[in-house]
Amino acid sequence: MQSSLQQENSMLKQQLEATVQENSLLKRAVVTQQKRQRETEDQSQELQGLRQMVSQYQEQLRTLEVNNYALTLHLKQALQNNSSIPGRFHPDVF
Repeated sequence: MQSSLQQENSMLKQQLEATVQENSLLKRAVVTQQKRQRETEDQSQELQGLRQMVSQYQEQLRTLEVNNYALTLHLKQALQNNSSIPGRFHPDVF
């Protein structure tokens, strides 16, 4: 009977050691996963910020393109109006 209890005790100790090792391994895996999760969240936030910046720059670009087009039209109109008045010279030239 004593031998049977010793065998059972030995077997339970081995199971306990295996469980402790597995628990330790799982804890390290959880820490690694949490670290990866934090890194992913940080990258996601950075990506969101960059997307917002791109959106703002695209809007600024559109505004500048519209302004450039309007200035081009004004310049063409001014040049056409200026050339339609013969004999009129810019006062700084003469």
